[in-house]
Amino acid sequence: MSQAGGIIHVSRYKNDSLLVKENFNKNRKPTGVTAMLKLAGYDAADRNWVMAAYKPDGTMVSFGKIGSCIACHTMVQKQDFVFAPPPQQLLSIRTWKAFFPKQEMNPAYVSLLKEHPEAVVK
Repeated sequence: MSQAGGIIHVSRYKNDSLLVKENFNKNRKPTGVTAMLKLAGYDAADRNWVMAAYKPDGTMVSFGKIGSCIACHTMVQKQDFVFAPPPQQLLSIRTWKAFFPKQEMNPAYVSLLKEHPEAVVK
């Protein structure tokens, strides 16, 4: 049994994993890019994720241990702080829109919510 940050049975991404998400407004105009890089020994309390945010032109907005990113991602502790399949934890539409009011929801995420209502964080 493995344990990370006090949470048992965490689905883990391997060190050096890089996750990148393009962000768009309701008119499908790019609003930026967010990324997470898993680096061994970086920040064990937050599963060693380095967070980053960029403007559409590539200008860095923030990098490192970003409190606002971590505050949201802690809701999906069972998934190694990642909002992605396997759908063990999903944000409700209401919660998602509260965090990202200017961003349209990805249709694939909406489909996961419909297919896995038991995974929605209460």
